Amino acid sequence: MSQLARAPAISSSLPVELTEFVGRRQDRADVRQLVTEGRLVTLTGLGGVGKTRLALRVARELQRSVPDGVWFVPLAELSDPLLIPETIGAVLGIHDRSSEVGTIQLAEYLRERDLILVLDNCEHLIEHCAMLADTLLRTCPRLRILATSREPLRISGEVIRPVGPLAVPGTPTEDMSLHDHEAVRFFVERVRHVVPGFDFDGENRTAVLEICRHLEGIPLALELAAPRLRSMSPAELLERLRDHWELLDLGDRNVPERHRTMSACIEWSYAQCSRAERRMWTLLSIFASGFEMDAIHYVTRGDDPSATPESIALLAQALVDKSILTTEFVDGRTQFRMHEVLRQFGAAHLATAGSTAPVRQRVLDFYVALLRRIDEDWMSPRQIGWMRRMRREDANIRIALEYACSEIGAATVGLELAARMRKYAMAYGAFTEVRYWLRRLIALATDDSLVRLRGLRAACVLAALQGDRESSATLASEARELADRLPPEAAWLADQATGWHLMFLGDHEACVESHDRALATLLEHGGALRDIAETHTLIGMSCGFAGDLTRAARSHELSLEICESSGESWCRSFSLWHLGLVVWAGGDQVTALELEGKSLALKRRMGERLGLALCLEACAWMHASDAPVRAATLLGAADRLWRYMATSLEALPGLTSLRQRCELALRESLGPDPYEASYAAGLAMDEDAAISCALSEEPTLQASAVPVTASGLARLTRRERQVAELVATGLTNQDIASKLTLSRRTVEGHVERALTKLGFTSRTQLAVWVSDQSRP
Repeated sequence: MSQLARAPAISSSLPVELTEFVGRRQDRADVRQLVTEGRLVTLTGLGGVGKTRLALRVARELQRSVPDGVWFVPLAELSDPLLIPETIGAVLGIHDRSSEVGTIQLAEYLRERDLILVLDNCEHLIEHCAMLADTLLRTCPRLRILATSREPLRISGEVIRPVGPLAVPGTPTEDMSLHDHEAVRFFVERVRHVVPGFDFDGENRTAVLEICRHLEGIPLALELAAPRLRSMSPAELLERLRDHWELLDLGDRNVPERHRTMSACIEWSYAQCSRAERRMWTLLSIFASGFEMDAIHYVTRGDDPSATPESIALLAQALVDKSILTTEFVDGRTQFRMHEVLRQFGAAHLATAGSTAPVRQRVLDFYVALLRRIDEDWMSPRQIGWMRRMRREDANIRIALEYACSEIGAATVGLELAARMRKYAMAYGAFTEVRYWLRRLIALATDDSLVRLRGLRAACVLAALQGDRESSATLASEARELADRLPPEAAWLADQATGWHLMFLGDHEACVESHDRALATLLEHGGALRDIAETHTLIGMSCGFAGDLTRAARSHELSLEICESSGESWCRSFSLWHLGLVVWAGGDQVTALELEGKSLALKRRMGERLGLALCLEACAWMHASDAPVRAATLLGAADRLWRYMATSLEALPGLTSLRQRCELALRESLGPDPYEASYAAGLAMDEDAAISCALSEEPTLQASAVPVTASGLARLTRRERQVAELVATGLTNQDIASKLTLSRRTVEGHVERALTKLGFTSRTQLAVWVSDQSRP
């Protein structure tokens, strides 16, 4: 047996950290637990995501609890796999007196020792690292290994722990602080290394937040972007980063070559991929947001008709394993995603190969086929899942529509896609954008066709919903002229377009007649059930606005019979909403609120904004006399949605008077200031909070259920009362701090103490409570 000796004892080989480690509290806790309980943990993730720093931090935290130390073995610069044991031996301080250190000698040395090896950057030597790890773990019972790699080792006993980017902000808000998101803290800390005194303030807050979002919280990208602020402002950097990720090609000389620039980091990953994997990477870079396996199949099969579903799935899994693609499970389905810097790299290769246009054509064809499938399956319990998927993939659909507008011969297919987006636009308030695409494509696809007629109908409906009566009149007239040149079974589309225009014009009797004609044509020619159900709902609404409550109720009931038997949700939710108004007009408020509750339950599952705004309005009107604070809050919540959708209730004359009467009654019963406070509280509500308020799920909105009464004001200090009253006006913590000449942190403390004393958990509860206490 060879004689092994060890260099003078040291407890570890962990390199010193030169910069502050930021965040990742949960990641550190998870990895510590995994390493404590298991024997092989592999941290996976794309290059530059922070695997090495996380491994080093966890290793340092475990160092004192491991008898024989924690040993860091950097493998990135190693090209000869036969030198892996020798490299580990050198780190451990092993000297073999007879020959170089090999696997056998290494196992002999480690057999009786209790230590942790950190094998860093295994991906380019993955097979040899896997074989060595397997051998050592089987022969050394107290050895534990923490590995970092862009793909797993795939050996028995391995626990894979993906490492994602740092948390990034959602939509930036004025009161967002430096400590709210790890990516922002990391970026600002790195900027301060190169620009001492850099301040995260009102002037640069939005740009800094957007930089972190654009770079998706990838630590290496943020670190490479930071030095650019020596010579440009955050706003200037953001503008240039949108199209020039090469700006990240300025790095430190004292880091490994693969991390000196973002290009080198990505090229390193590209070099580890097979030819087929590289090609799939470039093809999938065409997608701007998440995508599913059916999209991967469609795009890939267009490039290689011989590819099988099995081979495509294996390639996709290989890219996941190599951290080129990430996955998440949404609504029971796997969604794939590519980080932006990887996507831009792949897109550049796609353009160099001259493949961008044909691949975009495949994306257009895929989404047209997908929306046809959705329409065919619309009347089913799967409808909500389809709607959510359309919402998730709107950025990909946008790419398809842009291609259709720019490529000769693609306009008709693009118009079909845009026309089929009508229900999506109505559900999620995307009126302006879908109208934009329809306007462009209708101008390009000029042939008489059913596709063009559907496009005109969709454009007319969305114009009416936004109160653009001039455009809706023009589009309805064009639809009628085109329908006269097409077979008779197409006439219902023109009648429905006309009906929508007349409904928003306020000509309710003519509107009923138009929708009646549409229904008759559909029934005569065997129209699709989804179109028949929707037309029944439209007749119900038109009759209700015309004052024929009996026929309105019957039409909604016919629609509900069709929808409930098939499991449909969208059309059903609109009939439930309007039937609630019809029943309320007949004097039955209890049943009316039950119907609104059923509609809201469906709206919540769909995340559907137009119908939600209408339901919130209806509940406000119904609660105006018995719960005025709740009613005023709901009006504010509804207006938040109307503003988001760039429309208002004023577009629909049949409902405007109800809103106006409700608002006047609330101002009179509450008084101007309490009304404005309650309205402002609603304006600040997110969608889920608004639904909870409407469904009486928020107990603090009922005076009888509030845990404190006016005496509760006495429990607050004078400053806490002052801050609470300003919260109720809709001011942010920063606004309050400026107004009262306090620090933002001091204001946060006052808000927290007020919430605790009153037994509340949200600013909305506090705001509504203040307004309720202000009532005479």
